[in-house]
Amino acid sequence: MARKLILIVFALLITGSTVWFVRNWAGQRSPVTETAQVETQPVQQNVRILVAATELPAGTLVQEQHLKWQAWPEDDDVEDLYIVEDANDRTLEDFIGTVVRQGVVAGEPVTDSRLVKPGQSGFLAAVLNPGKRAVSIPVDMTSGIAGFVFPGDRVDVILTHSLIGESETEGETSAPRRASETILTDVRVVAMDQSTNDQTQEASVRRVATLEVTPKGAEIVAVAKQLGGLSLSLRALARVEDEEKSKDGKVAFKTERGRGHTWDSEASRLITGETPRTGIPTTVINVVRAGEAKQKLFD
Repeated sequence: MARKLILIVFALLITGSTVWFVRNWAGQRSPVTETAQVETQPVQQNVRILVAATELPAGTLVQEQHLKWQAWPEDDDVEDLYIVEDANDRTLEDFIGTVVRQGVVAGEPVTDSRLVKPGQSGFLAAVLNPGKRAVSIPVDMTSGIAGFVFPGDRVDVILTHSLIGESETEGETSAPRRASETILTDVRVVAMDQSTNDQTQEASVRRVATLEVTPKGAEIVAVAKQLGGLSLSLRALARVEDEEKSKDGKVAFKTERGRGHTWDSEASRLITGETPRTGIPTTVINVVRAGEAKQKLFD
């Protein structure tokens, strides 16, 4: 009995020693797995490139608000691909007045191939709206409204010329008559001389006005140049609203005077007022009294 008790005590001592040894050994060892620390390096954006601030459809005349500089990751060929700020002495102002050759979405980098500058091939063609034509007419201090017509303005084109009418006497002609007529209305000015920048509002006398017209309008201008002198009539930016036609939140404007004409007799009371064909005075009143009709002429 005593022998069994001694064996049990001895087994307990061995078990306790083993447990104590294992616990001390495990506590002294360093962890097998260590957490790796990964450091994320921020992307270096040391350059800024030219991008579109808004959507720029093809044909847009570029203004300052259309472009901006945006930070861009630096790369070896970034200056070859994009327009980099302060590279090759190029500034944002260098691109104002250019025309978008191919549409650019907002935030997209702007490249030289997307823009066409004044004087480059295809510049004026990029300015025109689809289906339109460009024609040029000579202007001076008077016909060009003292230099206060700028690209982007809307004008009417007036032709002033002389007409030789027929006389009542066979084989003779009446005295020449002069008249002016509006041959084109509400046309856009795309350039004055070689300037298409509508942000430069400094008045100066120009020699040539380039207008955007329809194909028929281009033919009218070509003939009108041979008939007499051409002048511009500047239209107001504001228009008069037509309250009767404005419905459902849509604003309608009153129709302005279209193509018309004026005879010399309407400008001067000293001219007889006879039309070139009939010789009838401009103002004829029929007066009926007691069933008898008479004509009275008025100056």
